[in-house]
Amino acid sequence: MGEEEARPTEDFDLLAEFNAGSEEAFTRIVEKHAGPLINFLHRYTQDRAESEDIAQEAFLKLYKAAPGLRPDAKLSTILYKIAYHLAVDRARRLKSRAERAPTSSLDAAPPAREPAAGPGETPDAIYEAAQASGTLAAVLAQLPEAQQLALILRAYEGRSYAEIAEIMELSIPSVESLLFRARRTLQGGLKDES
Repeated sequence: MGEEEARPTEDFDLLAEFNAGSEEAFTRIVEKHAGPLINFLHRYTQDRAESEDIAQEAFLKLYKAAPGLRPDAKLSTILYKIAYHLAVDRARRLKSRAERAPTSSLDAAPPAREPAAGPGETPDAIYEAAQASGTLAAVLAQLPEAQQLALILRAYEGRSYAEIAEIMELSIPSVESLLFRARRTLQGGLKDES
């Protein structure tokens, strides 16, 4: 994100070049944003191939929308917004399919329990301990969808509340509330894991 903050119009300069006929300019946009976007999506989907498919679809939508885009927000925010909606739509379709066809095994062993941070520690300390131990992904997956995505955007992607609000099409107070509830739920879930 630091590179983008140094020159926030660079992406829109590339977009203007693309709109003027330079396919290479769009390739440079993809090269710049593909890695971080796929990482964001992977944290949500926990499936690398699925993440790459969603990212590819997001870039295709950006490609088609390019002529009408204006520099009202960072291009990365616009791209994440597209990817966010695609990921949520896919998750809902997959969940609906999974509910119709159960896939869990009755013989499955219970997940190993990892120690959480000690009593009296802050939610952030518990979050960091879980992240280090590998428990975080399992507990994060149990969060409601909006809380999960808001937390991923904030904790992993370092997005500001305003950017998260833009991506998720929410108000900043709604984002603050989602993050508060997510951290509280996460704290409780990680304590239960100990």
